[in-house]
Amino acid sequence: MQTLDRLPIGLVWVRAQRVTWLSRRVRESVAADIAVFAALCSQRPDLAALTFSGIVPPLGRISLGDAVYFPAVQTHGDERLILLLTSELAEAALPELAQARQSCLDFEEIYRNSFDGIFVADGEGMTLLVNEGCERNYGLKAEKLIGRHVSEFEKKGWIRPVIACKVAQARQRITATQQTHEGKTIMVTGIPLFDDAGKVRKVIINSRDTTELVQLQEDLQRARENIRRFDGEIKALRMQMLDIAGVVLQSSAMQRIAELAVRVARVDTTVLITGDSGVGKEVITRLIHNESPRAKGPFIKINCGALPRELLETELFGYDAGAYTGAHRQGKLGLVELADQGTLFLDEIGEMPLDLQVKLLQVLQDRKLTRVGGTKSIAINVRIVAATNRDLKEMVAQRGFRSDLYYRLNVVPIHVPPLADRREDIIPMARHFLSEISRQYGLERQLSERALARLHDHAWPGNVRELKNVVERLVVTSPETLIGAEQVDAVLPGEAFAEVGAGAFQHRVEQFERRLVEEALRRHGSTRGAAKALGVSQSTVVRKSGTACRLSSSG
Repeated sequence: MQTLDRLPIGLVWVRAQRVTWLSRRVRESVAADIAVFAALCSQRPDLAALTFSGIVPPLGRISLGDAVYFPAVQTHGDERLILLLTSELAEAALPELAQARQSCLDFEEIYRNSFDGIFVADGEGMTLLVNEGCERNYGLKAEKLIGRHVSEFEKKGWIRPVIACKVAQARQRITATQQTHEGKTIMVTGIPLFDDAGKVRKVIINSRDTTELVQLQEDLQRARENIRRFDGEIKALRMQMLDIAGVVLQSSAMQRIAELAVRVARVDTTVLITGDSGVGKEVITRLIHNESPRAKGPFIKINCGALPRELLETELFGYDAGAYTGAHRQGKLGLVELADQGTLFLDEIGEMPLDLQVKLLQVLQDRKLTRVGGTKSIAINVRIVAATNRDLKEMVAQRGFRSDLYYRLNVVPIHVPPLADRREDIIPMARHFLSEISRQYGLERQLSERALARLHDHAWPGNVRELKNVVERLVVTSPETLIGAEQVDAVLPGEAFAEVGAGAFQHRVEQFERRLVEEALRRHGSTRGAAKALGVSQSTVVRKSGTACRLSSSG
């Protein structure tokens, strides 16, 4: 015993639950024998419960007086030898202790520094541990939470809802969203831990502040809405800019056509544009070309109805040297070749002879051509847009147009309605042509409201082409800056005013009455004089004349 007493370790010999001997180190740490064992049992109840034999790894640490020890136990029957080792001796005697201590320190550090909040409660809902992440999430210090039942947090309005008790009752993982007293949104997941008997001994709750995430989601949603709005504005501005190319988009019909043309322009599909002569099929074709990836390539147009068959073939496909008498020695490139990497516009495709239709079909299918008089196939990369004012489907039925070529061309059909069917475009288009032509000739001209009304009422059998020609005639022939209705009347045939549906008769009557009143006003200079000449009341003249009544209301 004396030898053991000199060892630099604490030793306690216990027999039948009573201390029978203490080493000097232990005696120096405590005042009485029984107090040592009482202290051991109060701090470490599991020491008193050990019944197995052999030295076990240290079970933690205890404090005796001012010293801290790591206990290990040797049991034999009702006798026990309790070893109280200092950390240095414990680590030397039991190498596993150093690793266990380091693991414990690592876990404590991980727990403390985890960005996510980690909240630990017992199975009854009493708060045991709270890390810094949890303090940050809830805006509450750990000492304010530890030792309190979780139900208090909800009563005080700190956290709503609390889930520790729900996790213990459900005995399964629960995820919920909490609101804190600071207005934060916290996403939490509670997990139950069970003892050997299957009872919930602890509840671990992981929390993360999603306030920023929610804010980011709201910001993202607003950004998406802004992008959609900006896309709409850009689309509208883009459509407005199309006026520069002569495309007026006041009517919904033309807006739909322009949108389809811009959409189709992005791919190399073949387009067939139909519509009456002069409606602006070439303008739509140029729009497709300018909005396509081929915009920097050539735009080649050929009118299939303007050339005889022999010339049309050589113009389209070219010819090799010596192909026929009078041909250039070096041969000639055809328009299809010249349009390579660009767009070939075949206007009036319905006028193309049947034998040339076969050759064009070959080009569309194989993307290769053979010049007149040649034998070599030439690869080409060209987009073809065709246009016609004829009914190709009817021509196919009458065998005047090849069905296979028709279906090759009619991949994306675009029909441009006549100007009379889209009257919303007449006045904007007239103003567009007026500005363009006035600038071209260095003149300053304007159209009066009555002149614009005359243009609006005209039937325009020649469509856009006729409107442009009329505006040009008015610009170059008008002696004054302001072009009036009488000048429009002098240019347009009187019988060519459009019918306007079910109310056509009444509309024409009103037009006629208005013209009579305006003519009387021009002659007599006042509404009173005009009324006397026409045999009607002055109020009738004012009502019938419309804007003309502003000329004079006195007399």
